[in-house]
Amino acid sequence: MPVENTISYNIHLVSDSTGETLSTIAKAVLVQYKNLDFQQHMHSLVRNKRQIESVYEEIKERPGVVLCTLYDFELKKTLQTLCDELSIPLIDPLDSIHQSLTSVYGIKGSPIIGGQHQLNTEYFERIDAMNYTLAHDDGVISGDLNAADVILVGVSRTSKTPTSIYLANRGIKTANIPFVNNIPLPHELTVVKHPLIVGLVATPERIIQIRKNRLMALNAKDDSSYVDKRLVSEEIVKAKKLFESSNWPVIDVTRKSIEETAAEVMLLLRARISE
Repeated sequence: MPVENTISYNIHLVSDSTGETLSTIAKAVLVQYKNLDFQQHMHSLVRNKRQIESVYEEIKERPGVVLCTLYDFELKKTLQTLCDELSIPLIDPLDSIHQSLTSVYGIKGSPIIGGQHQLNTEYFERIDAMNYTLAHDDGVISGDLNAADVILVGVSRTSKTPTSIYLANRGIKTANIPFVNNIPLPHELTVVKHPLIVGLVATPERIIQIRKNRLMALNAKDDSSYVDKRLVSEEIVKAKKLFESSNWPVIDVTRKSIEETAAEVMLLLRARISE
């Protein structure tokens, strides 16, 4: 029998801002090592030598590869020296991008700590989109549905809400409306002009599985029509027919993550805008 790998590997993320960029990069890389146990240690808002020394002590206590995004050259140089003492690699994942931009275009960037989090127009657009999306969740219509950029319509448990939140965080105002068997959709859907309306579907098996998990979490019985395979299948067929007759694009979310579904929605939105 194969012996399971019980070794734990440390990886330190050192940032002079929130660490969100490093966290995203680390997640994208570490998912490729599913059978290994990585312990991530986040060190955010590191902006002076004293904080660098504190990070060094933690790295020394739990040695591991260090990823950093430090715009202050002297701080980065200090951390590099300390990592060299421990024979631990220090990697700035953004370095190669900066070097390529400089090499190809002959330009240099102007380092700004936490630049991606500045309170600019894009930031306030995201906040506005989030407020709109939260106010138009699960069929709530406040009279300004036409102000949405996207409207998601789907049967229960097709990840309408989390997908809407993800899109809102990209500055896209998103409303979501549930499709319920034998209950007509809001009349407003037939008159809105601005929003892209997208239908979300999944296989009956997937919907039932998620619904059963939902009922278990609520300590509810699972013998209702909510998880009856025949009724669920009928509901999905009716939803698909409605989406097709309405000429709405449809996304099957059966094997898609929220991020993948949102990416498809954004692709549809860009295509529509460019028409």
